[in-house]
Amino acid sequence: MLNKIDAHRFFYYFIKGRVTLIELEQWLYANDDLEVIFGDKDYLELISRNYKDKYAYEDTVKQIRELIHIGYFEQERIVTDLQELIHESDKYLAIMDSLYDDYCSGYSFLRYIGLMYITTSDEYKNILRREPDKFRKYSRPINREAGRLLEFFRVNQLRIEQEHEYIDLRKEEDRIELYRINEMMK
Repeated sequence: MLNKIDAHRFFYYFIKGRVTLIELEQWLYANDDLEVIFGDKDYLELISRNYKDKYAYEDTVKQIRELIHIGYFEQERIVTDLQELIHESDKYLAIMDSLYDDYCSGYSFLRYIGLMYITTSDEYKNILRREPDKFRKYSRPINREAGRLLEFFRVNQLRIEQEHEYIDLRKEEDRIELYRINEMMK
């Protein structure tokens, strides 16, 4: 049985481009539980939509944005990415690239990680992929920053409320990525 969080997460993945319109349509028809989760009106609108219509994607995104709390899933995604950095996933540089995009989209608490990524040349990124010792040295301060941010999320001092909007309850001196970036980049 599908639960509300998983249904919302699937919609979030659709909005983020991880699920295609065709996959969404098939999923909608395969999950009768959605009627209970979203109510008759929204469910009927979703399953009766003509997904071949040229405006189907935009109409679906608009409806989903009204149905789910995107901030919850944004935070889940960013926390997962930060955890994967610490565990030095094989997607390390791709995750940094994604976090850089998030930084540029308004999540300024990701400044250090974003700037570390964007100031690393493509040539050096290739070296990092081949040389584990250089990668460990490069990743150490990034992982430290990822851990620092994860702790703020854990104690609810950083909380994503909406897409690209967050609440920052940290003390002024804990917002070092905004005020002491030069020290962090050393």
